Amino acid sequence: MKVLLVEDEQSMLFTLTNLLRHRGHEVIAAPSAEEGLDELGDIQVDLVISDLRLPGMDGISLIAEVRERCEDVVPIIITGYGTLGNAIDALKLSVCDFLRKPFDLTTFEETISRAEERRTRLLANKKSVYELKTDLMGEKLQSSVLSPFLSKNVLDYTLPYGEAQLLSNQAHRVSILFADISDFTGLSARLDQNSLIHLVKTFYSALEPIISQYGGIVDKFMGDGIMMVFADSHTGREAASYALGAAVQIQDKMASIRRELRQFELPEISVHIGISTGLAAACSVGTEVHLAHTYIGDAVNLAKRLQDLAGPGEIVLSEATAADLAGYESSIPGLIGLHPLPPLAIKGRQDKIVVYRAEYSTSTIDS
Repeated sequence: MKVLLVEDEQSMLFTLTNLLRHRGHEVIAAPSAEEGLDELGDIQVDLVISDLRLPGMDGISLIAEVRERCEDVVPIIITGYGTLGNAIDALKLSVCDFLRKPFDLTTFEETISRAEERRTRLLANKKSVYELKTDLMGEKLQSSVLSPFLSKNVLDYTLPYGEAQLLSNQAHRVSILFADISDFTGLSARLDQNSLIHLVKTFYSALEPIISQYGGIVDKFMGDGIMMVFADSHTGREAASYALGAAVQIQDKMASIRRELRQFELPEISVHIGISTGLAAACSVGTEVHLAHTYIGDAVNLAKRLQDLAGPGEIVLSEATAADLAGYESSIPGLIGLHPLPPLAIKGRQDKIVVYRAEYSTSTIDS
């Protein structure tokens, strides 16, 4: 620890300096308060030990001045006598202890030990308060920074666990949904940039409450499309119903989206959706400069392929998704049933796969 020692008796100053240095402390020694403050400058000290009566500024005034510069300093007063007024002033400055002259080595060692312990406790308490404040403020800051990019569900999932959750790279059974605006290339050729941006923003804004309602995570926006992830902490089967429920709700919402676009003389749009269920790993990919959190795996690739196969207004889902939906169909508003399609050849797959088209009616869904 660093100690400011002020004592006008040279022999006492010399003795105490050596004793403190013997205990491993770094000592700034001065015969007066003024000289001590000059030598202190901007240095932060842990202990200040001062005689009460000094030439010029007294010990109480010195401690008050040091406290202004070193907030957590622990003070000790050396005195041969004291008054009630001095004692009160000392208490106001949280003086740790008094060394009453004459004192022996044992008394000195005990007094300094108490001061050292108090300083250690002060630092420990201050660190605990700082860490608590940092955790609380950090979570609020992370939430405020991330909220425009991540749903409340993923924020609630991520923030309590921090970076480790984002970097876990563990595979989970999830349902992946890709929704894409049909014939976006044609729209891009016909519309000016501002109109195209307004169209896409209208589409995304309408989807946001649906994603939140079904507990989905927005993995990424892709210009004219969106990738969502639906997960369940137990069996994973509920994820399929969440994903299909969101898909049907999105198709239902398209009618109001088209009405809003007509108000701005923008063309009507349709959306095609693909859903797949299986293992996917949540991980951070990229470089140290450009890092993104996403899901990767076969379920993700298949969902994108099924979205490409779906026509305007269609929802196409994998066989695994259909299997997980067994027993949940009746809980999905607007769902009429699942219609199996002839086995299809999918890029990247050797064998043809069985897929389903969701039959739905928007008339049964509450607006």
